[in-house]
Amino acid sequence: MKRSAVLLVNPNLMQPPIAPIGLEYVADDLVRNGYEPVLCDLTFAEDWRQALCDAVKAAEPMAVGVSIRNIDDAYFASQDFILTTTTEMIRHVQSLTDAPVVLGGVGFSCAPCEVLGYTGADYGIIGEGESIFALLLDRISDRSEVSGVPGLVFRRSQNRLAMVRPDFSDLGRMPAPRRRFLDNVRYFSEGGQAGIETKRGCDGACVYCVDPLSKGSQIRVRSPESVIEEIRDLVGQGIDVLHLCDCEFNLPPEHALDVCKALKQSGLASAIRWYTYACPRPFDHELARAMADAGCVGINFGADHADAALLRRLGRNYGPDELRQTVQACRDAGIAVMLDMLFGSPGETNETIAYAIDFVRELNPDCIGLSCGIRIYPHTALARHVRSQGPLDKNPHLHGTVQDNEDLLRPIYYVDAEAGSRIHGYVSSLVGEDRRFFHADPAQIDGNYNYNNNSVLAQAIGGGARGAYWDILRKQPKVSD
Repeated sequence: MKRSAVLLVNPNLMQPPIAPIGLEYVADDLVRNGYEPVLCDLTFAEDWRQALCDAVKAAEPMAVGVSIRNIDDAYFASQDFILTTTTEMIRHVQSLTDAPVVLGGVGFSCAPCEVLGYTGADYGIIGEGESIFALLLDRISDRSEVSGVPGLVFRRSQNRLAMVRPDFSDLGRMPAPRRRFLDNVRYFSEGGQAGIETKRGCDGACVYCVDPLSKGSQIRVRSPESVIEEIRDLVGQGIDVLHLCDCEFNLPPEHALDVCKALKQSGLASAIRWYTYACPRPFDHELARAMADAGCVGINFGADHADAALLRRLGRNYGPDELRQTVQACRDAGIAVMLDMLFGSPGETNETIAYAIDFVRELNPDCIGLSCGIRIYPHTALARHVRSQGPLDKNPHLHGTVQDNEDLLRPIYYVDAEAGSRIHGYVSSLVGEDRRFFHADPAQIDGNYNYNNNSVLAQAIGGGARGAYWDILRKQPKVSD
């Protein structure tokens, strides 16, 4: 094989498997730039060490790209620091080849210097890998200076890390990616859905969110025609259930309407079912009807809370009235609704939790996710707030890895002391036997709705269930049944 081979590694061992679409997008770009991408997908490997050994030996790569989707599972009940295993994989690769290891993906981009330092990789790329990875490979091949590569994190002398400001791509000028690099059919069979993006970036101000860091703080949209071409490629492979994994599908609303119109006019709307994430504002009956007509069957809204003051503190631009109107619009359009709630933020009390649960219960969505404790990621407004409160090990609001975690890379969660360390039991007492609620209680880990290694979910997909994981899980018998 040519020395221009580039090994692309998917280290994600989560089950059900989620296709690393970023690797597919990067691979397509590498081909256009004269490189030969070779996939090493550890998701399906029986022995990841042997799989890496075999892949490196066969490819003799000039570089190894590793996609980091998650650094942890962002789940208080389990606190699985996934980056530990990913680091083992990276160091195993480094023992097999002197080819540089390059990191990318949304997990890397949310804390680039921290992740590069922890893993010991050679380079990392913030934001899109398309075009930028090929540019880096050109510089490596020519032995020329890499410091001008946009979004690059690299090591200077004495192992000091440097970071170049990212240059996020104009998605409207990028060709539709070909979805043939991964085994998409297997991912659909074992994972129950296929992902696609219609845009990237987020201009929101949520205090805890890493999307503006990972994908840019400006929304950049793809042309509807490009989206249709990619979906048609997936449908041609027998994949008819999709998840539009934009940060928020309805931002901006005019682009969402354009995509829905294109889906309907293309004839694909009747051939697919799709799910997405959306923001409660702006959302109205017109958009809900357009989404339903385009094949949308379920929406996950990051509602966060129902208390107006707490929503403002979280950086949200809506209140309880918008939540009520949004759920009703979906109800009228026949779209299933999940509301994801976050409890424990600064200012949380037992009274605000009880109010929020009563409020969303009255709204009657199809299911409600209740997460107690907010993951604090580096470089977010919440992280700055926590640091302003003094030493981590003296902070009564923090749970998880507090010692030797000043960079906040390892799992650490905020739960306002007014809500107390017994927040999980309190929430469980309020929820009772209401099956619409998915509650992440560490004391009842077998009944959780974490998508990481969820046996109930995996069995349902194995039995033929397809769709967003919340929609599949809400239709399954409870563990205690």
